[in-house]
Amino acid sequence: MNHGVNLPMIQSCNDCAACCMRTPIPPFQPGEEAALGVPEELLLPVRQRVAADQHFDLLPCVWLNPETRLCRYYELRPQACRDFQINSDLCRLSRWDEGLD
Repeated sequence: MNHGVNLPMIQSCNDCAACCMRTPIPPFQPGEEAALGVPEELLLPVRQRVAADQHFDLLPCVWLNPETRLCRYYELRPQACRDFQINSDLCRLSRWDEGLD
């Protein structure tokens, strides 16, 4: 059953970040970081989380600023983040999982 479809439609991603709350690292495709010119120092926390080999599926993205609920490096975000559609089923399910209206 798709509980997320019962959520109201939203007009903006502001104050949400539900999609980032269960994506522990930016979902880069192989080679995408280089193509986007992501500086090594921004990739270090990503590599550290992967290297820790922890069960981190419920952790927020290392690039998410928890206070502002915004991506710290929005201009360098992966294509998967750019393509994520507001009010899509995945968006609405993410909001439902996070308890957001």
